[in-house]
Amino acid sequence: EAGIGQDVSASSSNFKQHTVQIAAINANPGDKQRFMELVTRALEKAAGEGLNREEVEGVINRFEFRLREGDDVQKGLTYLNMALPGWFFADDPLTGLQYENTLSEVKKALTSDSLETIIRRYFLNNPHSLLLSLEPSPGLEKERQSIVDAELKDYRATLDEDGTETLIRETEELIAFQQREDTPEALASIPMLGISDIDPKAVFYTVDQQNISGIPVLAHEEFTNNVVYVNLYFDLHVIPQELIPYVSLLSNVIGSLNTKNYSFGDLNKALNIHTGGFFTSLRNYLVKSDDDRMVPKFVVTSKALNYKVGKLFELGEEILNNTLYDDVERLKMVLLRHYAQLDAHVKGNGYHVASRRLSSYFSNQGMFNELTGGLTYYWFVSDLLRNFDTSAQKVSENLKKAATLLFSWDNMVSSVTGEKKEYDLFANGLDFLARKLPQGNPVPCAWNFSLEKSNEGLQAASNVQYVVKGYNYKKLGYSWDARLRVLNQILSTDWLQTRIRVIGGAYGGFSSISPSGNFTFNSYRDPNLESTLENYRNSSGYLETFDADRELMTRYIIGTIAEMDSPLTPSQKGDQAVSMFFSGRTAEEVQGDRDAVLSTTPGDIRGFSRMVTEVLNQDTLCVYGNADRLAANQNLFGTLVKIDRSAHHDGV
Repeated sequence: EAGIGQDVSASSSNFKQHTVQIAAINANPGDKQRFMELVTRALEKAAGEGLNREEVEGVINRFEFRLREGDDVQKGLTYLNMALPGWFFADDPLTGLQYENTLSEVKKALTSDSLETIIRRYFLNNPHSLLLSLEPSPGLEKERQSIVDAELKDYRATLDEDGTETLIRETEELIAFQQREDTPEALASIPMLGISDIDPKAVFYTVDQQNISGIPVLAHEEFTNNVVYVNLYFDLHVIPQELIPYVSLLSNVIGSLNTKNYSFGDLNKALNIHTGGFFTSLRNYLVKSDDDRMVPKFVVTSKALNYKVGKLFELGEEILNNTLYDDVERLKMVLLRHYAQLDAHVKGNGYHVASRRLSSYFSNQGMFNELTGGLTYYWFVSDLLRNFDTSAQKVSENLKKAATLLFSWDNMVSSVTGEKKEYDLFANGLDFLARKLPQGNPVPCAWNFSLEKSNEGLQAASNVQYVVKGYNYKKLGYSWDARLRVLNQILSTDWLQTRIRVIGGAYGGFSSISPSGNFTFNSYRDPNLESTLENYRNSSGYLETFDADRELMTRYIIGTIAEMDSPLTPSQKGDQAVSMFFSGRTAEEVQGDRDAVLSTTPGDIRGFSRMVTEVLNQDTLCVYGNADRLAANQNLFGTLVKIDRSAHHDGV
């Protein structure tokens, strides 16, 4: 509200020296002291007047829900991470797992001033505090690199002929060591399953199709410990193509705006008190993995304990029907925060940016993802904020238009995951929602994406590169073959892992092959560019001479099955069942994929070398990386694009 920064966040540690951090993001350095004064006044007010007890209750309820639900399939890792702080700092691994006493103690805040006492003692009267500002310095990376280059040049000058030869020999020995295969004796020392240990039968999650109050329902029965998982799917094809970015914006702001009967703060408190989670997102399914048959959905994801399912639907109806999109003051604040989070994501997740950008060159699904969550969407939100004072009415009108087109009972499919005994509670809630939502008479809109190979170099303030190259093999006449999963395992864990990471020094190198046809080669936090592309090109030669004995081939197959058989939580099983339904996958097809993987041979892998050659020969790439490094290799790209919107003039 004070205009300091675009987002504010707080976090705390649970290690021996506890710290709490409050941070303003994308703030002006000159506001540092004003920020401190503002935080201090807010803490003084909270300590003096007391915290809002409903808000405290909601936060405690959400924490308790997470602890008791335990909806995490990796429970062993979760419990280990919970145990570590107590183990390290109190010599007691159990203290981090025993939350009942802690919850009871925390709940005293609802009837006492315990939290206010903490604020006074550990925040306001604590001499051990720090006010820190982190400010960007344009050109700093170039200065640092110049210093390193000078140091290396000086070191080189100190080497005589023997010293130079020694350095060269040691480097060659290191590369040879990195490329050396493990001995059969070393490999034999690693315990390994056999193919016979793998269940040959594929798991297929199904839905029971129902109809409640005219709304199609996809029910998946699972034991969920009295938690009911409810999803609402609204068909996005009712949205005109020009409003697609607004649909993504809608999914990011709805639930954070005021509504007819709730302020955004009161709404958040109610959601915390009565639900275990409520959020919206976009999902895109492909019928039979066909890129021309997209099934895009606006998804409302929620969960609650069975006795609060009715309240869950009441709050959902309030958000869907009564959100105030014309409250431009609140809308601007939410947009600022959303932009700050987007900005941090774009500047800190180069691989995701480049990967989405590349797939938008040749895939309808890729273009949809780019428009709703990629660099194009980032620039869209940036432009909205830059011109918000003059275009606020247009923004609110487009959000309201998108919501009106989407949120009707005849444009919706619902899903429920839980036990059958919960279905009546769900049915009553859905019937309430069906009577409240308007009838929309949805009319599908035609989307015609213009796909174009741009081969962009995305220039950022980055020390490293994210090099993504690939194409859609279906456009080259090939079709999906589940043995490609094994090929992906081999390329990722053997060839690219060795060439890109072990030898090249990147954090990671891997391939990605999807049933929709997208086939990409990827590097992560890569100090290289040209040599990485050369390694990609050499992949075909590696596959042409690929050979593996029975034991090694078994390792590749088991690694592939491990990815296919990732354990799922009850809610994830329900999501998987819905995904199978929307994409038209059958149990027979899933079983066929498993059979193909289990029977893959080295000859099958060699047979894919031609496909790999043709994919790479399309020379379709996108690189996110150091601005100077990309400019020095401008011949590789169709165009160089600056990530910062202020430096990008021609748009997309």
